[in-house]
Amino acid sequence: MSGSTRRSGRDVITVVAFSISYDERALLARGLGLEHLRELLKRLGRPILRASASLAYGGHWKRSEDNFTFDLLELVSAEQADNTAGGPDTSKVIGRLYNHVAWPHYLDITPRIEATWVDACRIIRVSQERAGISAADVVEDPNETTERARFNKAVVLSAMRRIAMQGGVINTPDAPQEEVPAVHARIMLGGRADRYSGFMPGLFEEALVTLELGCPLYVLGGFGGVSQLLSEAMLGAGELPPALTEAGQRRSNPELPGLADLCGRFAMPAPIPSVGDAYRKLAQLILEVRANPEQRLRTGLSRAETVELMTTRDISSAVRLVRKGLYCQLSLPIWQA
Repeated sequence: MSGSTRRSGRDVITVVAFSISYDERALLARGLGLEHLRELLKRLGRPILRASASLAYGGHWKRSEDNFTFDLLELVSAEQADNTAGGPDTSKVIGRLYNHVAWPHYLDITPRIEATWVDACRIIRVSQERAGISAADVVEDPNETTERARFNKAVVLSAMRRIAMQGGVINTPDAPQEEVPAVHARIMLGGRADRYSGFMPGLFEEALVTLELGCPLYVLGGFGGVSQLLSEAMLGAGELPPALTEAGQRRSNPELPGLADLCGRFAMPAPIPSVGDAYRKLAQLILEVRANPEQRLRTGLSRAETVELMTTRDISSAVRLVRKGLYCQLSLPIWQA
C-alpha cells in the first residue's frame, strides 16, 4: 500500500489536510503550550509523508504563533533529507505540502521564496477571479479598506477552502499545467473562534466543507479551541452553544454583522453560501454527527474509539487513533508507524 490510489485509470495522490491554529488560553488550561501543538503536528504529519501521501494546509507565509506553514515546510524538508541520506526508507517517495493561499496573502510570496521551497511545496494561489468574482468587481489594491475589498477577501477565503477539498490545477508560465489533488481526509486541532476575517471561523468552514463532501474528519477536541467546541457539540445534546451559531458570532465578532449584510448587497459566487445558510448547514451537519459519530465523520474507528479521539488530552493516544483511522479509511500503512 502507498500514498496513492487508482481513479479513472491513473494514480491519484492521497492528501491529508490539517486545520490547525493556536489558542493559547485553551492550551495553557491543559498544562500545554505551543511546543506541544507543534510536536503533535509533527507526530501526525511525519508518518503520512513517509507513506508517500501529501499534506495540505491553508496558511499564509508570515511567521507567527498562529501560522503553521513553516512548521510543515520544515517537516517535509527534514523527511526528504532523511530519505536521501541512505537510511532504511531511501526507496520511498516522500509526500509534499500543498499550500493553498488566498488573495491578498499570496502577494507576500516572492519567486525567491517559492524557489527555496520548490522541492517541498506546491503553492496554489486562489485569486479573486478564481474565487468566482467578476472582473468588474475585482479589487486591485490589496490595502484597500472599502466594503467591496472586505467582502472580496472573505469570499476568496471561503473559495480557497472549497478549492482545497476539490483539487484543481496550477498554471505556471512556460511550464506544463500541474494537477493539484483533492483532499481525502482532514485532521482538526486547536483553532480560534474570534479574530477571523472571513464569514465564519476558518475551522468551522473547513469542517463544513469536509462533512459536505463526506471525507473523513478527525476532530481532536481535547486540545481546546474551535476543535473542542465542535467536538463537544457533535457528542452532546440539546441546543448548540452560542459560539456555533450566527447570532453568537455576531455578538462576539464586531466585523461579522457588516460582512453578513454585504452578502445581500453584493453577488455571492456559487457555491459559497451566505452567512446564514452556512451556519444553518453547519448546525444540520453537527446534528447528523450526533446520531452516529463514527459513521458520519467516517473515522474508520469504533464508536468508543471515535469518542476517545475527540476528547483525549493525551498526545500519544490522539496520534495512535488518527493513524489507525487513516489506515482503515485511506489504506495508508501508518497504523504501526
